[in-house]
Formats: sequence, structure tokens, C-alpha cells
Amino acid sequence: MLFLASVGIKAGAGFWETVVQGDGLKYVGTGFLITVIPILIIGTLARLKFKFNYFTIMGMLAGTYTDPPALAYANQSCSKEAPAVGYSTVYPLSMFLRILTAQIIILLGCGAI
Repeated sequence: MLFLASVGIKAGAGFWETVVQGDGLKYVGTGFLITVIPILIIGTLARLKFKFNYFTIMGMLAGTYTDPPALAYANQSCSKEAPAVGYSTVYPLSMFLRILTAQIIILLGCGAI
């Protein structure tokens, strides 16, 4: 833990300068969009088209981002199992697609495909 803390402190020393100079704002904005747009699309579709309840959607979104703390929050917000059911339905596919997507990106970057 001390090693990770020291690496984080050294890596974060020039964080603000990196963000405001050069392409830093573009990367922060792109990361924000990559995070927020899928949540808005899937949450809206799940609610309006498929009529899922709020707690199931919370679990599904936590599962798509493979985020156990978000699942813990959803479970605390609801006395039923809806968040856990939503999480468990999408988590395996999300893990598989993360691995597959990373390999495809690497193969595309190397010119193998």
C-alpha cells in the first residue's frame, strides 16, 4: 500500500499542468463522454422501453462498469434483490467484452487484422 501511495503522489505532482496544457482537456472530456453517454442511453432505454425499475437499472449499470462499490450503494438503497439481479445479469457479458475488446484493439493497433 505504501508503494502505491508513493507512486500515486509522484504521478500526481504534475496532474493539473497536464490537464490544462496540450491535449489534457480533450482526454478528460473524452473520458467523461465515454462514461456518461452509455449510462444515459442504457438507463433511458431500460426504463422507457423495457420498463425496468430504478433499482434493477442501478444494478445493471454497476454491472456494466464492473463496479462493486456502486452495487453496494444500490443494495443499501433497496431492501429487495433487484440491484443484485441486474448486476448479475450483465456482469459476465461485460467482463467478456472487456477482454475481447482489449484484444481486438491490440490486434488492430499491430496491424494483425
